[in-house]
Amino acid sequence: MPGMSGFQLLEKVKDKFRKPPPIVMMITAYGDEENKKQAEFLGADDFLTKPVDFALLKSKLNIGN
Repeated sequence: MPGMSGFQLLEKVKDKFRKPPPIVMMITAYGDEENKKQAEFLGADDFLTKPVDFALLKSKLNIGN
């Protein structure tokens, strides 16, 4: 993502939109524990890694249930 990292964007979204707080799902190629912990610390509600398991994504979004 040019210009800023996903973590920077997450911080801005969570800071700017407080009520109601947005639900943010991070989708990244970096699935290591450090990145998961950072996303959680910054307020991410969920964390998926690429390649995306679309069945899992749909279930998390309640699509097709």
